[in-house]
Formats: sequence, C-alpha cells, structure tokens
Amino acid sequence: MLAVAQAGGYPLLDQALAGLDYAFNRNPLGFPVVPGFPDIHLAKTSIRIVGSEIIPSFRVWIRVDPATRTVHKLWVEIAPPEDMGFWEDDDNPFTS
Repeated sequence: MLAVAQAGGYPLLDQALAGLDYAFNRNPLGFPVVPGFPDIHLAKTSIRIVGSEIIPSFRVWIRVDPATRTVHKLWVEIAPPEDMGFWEDDDNPFTS
C-alpha cells in the first residue's frame, strides 16, 4: 500500500494506467521485452496534465501468458526523470 500512496493513490493510478490497460487488452505481447528477462515486458505512460494536476510518467513491468493473453502487472513505479520523455522546447506544442 505504501507504493500506491507514493505513486499518488488509486484514483491517480487508475487514471494514468487506463490507456495501458486498453493496450494490454489489444496487444499484450507488443511491449518491449526487458533485456535478460524474456518473460518480462515493460510499458510506459507519458506525462499528462489534467486541469491543474500533473500526472507523472509511470513504468509498468508485466508478465504475459501467451496462451491466454493474460497480463500480470508485476510492478508499477513512477518513471525516473531521464525516462519521462520531457518535451524539448522546439517540440512543445504549447510554446508555439
């Protein structure tokens, strides 16, 4: 429960991971495999701004059962800053 609280709580995680849950349903084996761990895949979300709230980027470590296409979420964490994919000034659509 501490990890969920540190990630912003259940409402934030549900909102942040909704797109990934849809993608897991459509193509669970389409996510990159973690090098050295052939059964583990890594999925990432993007930083989102909703109203005055900033939803950070998350990394989700999953294991997929190929026969049933069942996705097991193993670990969810806030992505480290170097993995969050901040916009460069030239790519930021809000500064144009």
